[in-house]
Amino acid sequence: MSDFRVLFLALLTLLAAFVAGWCVSVTGVPLGWLVGAMLLTSGASLLGAPVVQPTAALPIVKSAVGTMLGAAIPPGIVGLAAAWWPSLLVMFGLLILGGAINYAGLRRIFSFPPIDALLCSMPGGISEMILLGDQAGADQRRVAIVQALRIALSILIIPLLAGLAFGITVENTAPAERHAMTVADWGWFAACIVAGLVADRWTRIPAALILVPMAVSAALHLGRISAFEVPPEVSVVIQVMIGINVGARFLGVSIRALAGFALSAVAVVAVQIGLALAAATVLSAQSTWDGLALLLAFAPGGLAEMSLIALTMGREVAFVVCHHILRVLFALFAAPALVATLSKRPR
Repeated sequence: MSDFRVLFLALLTLLAAFVAGWCVSVTGVPLGWLVGAMLLTSGASLLGAPVVQPTAALPIVKSAVGTMLGAAIPPGIVGLAAAWWPSLLVMFGLLILGGAINYAGLRRIFSFPPIDALLCSMPGGISEMILLGDQAGADQRRVAIVQALRIALSILIIPLLAGLAFGITVENTAPAERHAMTVADWGWFAACIVAGLVADRWTRIPAALILVPMAVSAALHLGRISAFEVPPEVSVVIQVMIGINVGARFLGVSIRALAGFALSAVAVVAVQIGLALAAATVLSAQSTWDGLALLLAFAPGGLAEMSLIALTMGREVAFVVCHHILRVLFALFAAPALVATLSKRPR
């Protein structure tokens, strides 16, 4: 395929995703731009359409997400973080309990091999779980499909569940007034993104594309060097690009293969979200913590996706981001050790 054809198809994919995002957004569905782009790209990928993911732009998009998250971090974050230990303990408990339930279910009900069941039960980084599965001899396709469905289903379910359980929607939490971006503001915004790109290229910081620009942006805002607020139009572009990124994970997957693993993926997500909702409801009833923020912090979605939902819904972004960073790190450290243990067992 020529470079010109690839560029043309990438632009066509982007245009179609924007149209689909707009169509869903006008219906009032939470995160409609993201959901529409994801559904369009997923469907096109499964049908074998010539979808091209604009991979060159994705690092910039993730860095932009981190920059937006940093701008939303409140003053006194250190003192606030010290008070989060009860919910962090609950989160780790949910990871262990949910992982054990899903592992047993995938083994006994769906007859997954041990390593496949383990990696499909871990709500960690999707790329890392697939790579680890390849090294351990697991079915890469099975792990990839279940993990991709975990993120896609979380994006679809969590915003709707937030409205049903807590009566909160995107529209009634959006800020009423925004300050216009100056040239200097755009310069600081770009600097944060560049910092993320450089850190991802030259350091080994986990999730550097999100964490580094988030830290730089937070320092700028908390230090009162800049107070830029990213315009809604930029947020729309970011939602569409993340939707394409999630949907394009189904490229090369047949509808038959997806159907074969869909029920197991739904079961995994149902357990994870069910536990998250139960814990969030109980904790919010016993304390002053925000139930929706707890649900987003405990949800099994991806770091960028759940953080973006928290930002869009006006929740405590730092709280949600902290939980998801520790969740991913826990999964990345625990998974190799558990895989090594299972690999030593006789088949």
